[in-house]
Amino acid sequence: MIALIDYGGGNTKSVANILERLQISYKITDNPEVIDKSDKIILPGVANFTYCMEQLINKKLDLVIKNEVLNKKKLFLGICSGMQLLGSFSEEGNTAGLNLISGRVRKFKIEDSKIVPHVGWNKINHNGDDLLKNIGNNSRFYFCHSFYFDPEDKSNIIINSKYGKNFCSGIKKNNIYGIQFHPEKSLDFGKILIHNFSQLS
Repeated sequence: MIALIDYGGGNTKSVANILERLQISYKITDNPEVIDKSDKIILPGVANFTYCMEQLINKKLDLVIKNEVLNKKKLFLGICSGMQLLGSFSEEGNTAGLNLISGRVRKFKIEDSKIVPHVGWNKINHNGDDLLKNIGNNSRFYFCHSFYFDPEDKSNIIINSKYGKNFCSGIKKNNIYGIQFHPEKSLDFGKILIHNFSQLS
């Protein structure tokens, strides 16, 4: 069972819809006991970084996530803001993150990207990780963001995209994954990615 974390900062219903269509067992929850019984965790996100962190801290979900991911080694997938929350610090609100993967969340510069936020379909290129099985390079996913994760260790990058400049759109460290795009809005390739995550062990 996948614990789909409901903390007030994510589009849990949209992610739940794709899990339903794929007939993947899940529960929308902020209950530590339910999360404890899960096999995997998904942390969606669409809101401001500072707001998301405050919500996690207020519900003590930051501590729950760290215990489940670092101590119990459960597979974890952060989506959009849920990926950025994995970092050490964000320029959005000058706020500390979960620090599960060392790195800084930076804002796209107008001089590089022309239009911020980055909204719409864009291509990805990846390193062949099992999360991307049956998804070719140059496949298109849906993005909506003004900030991107710049990891300290570039070997953690598993997906790159280009928006004015190349940026990290997917990351992995051990059992922890993060993706900047929205698989729940990315049609067939999004379904494949979520299916792949459900099959990882």
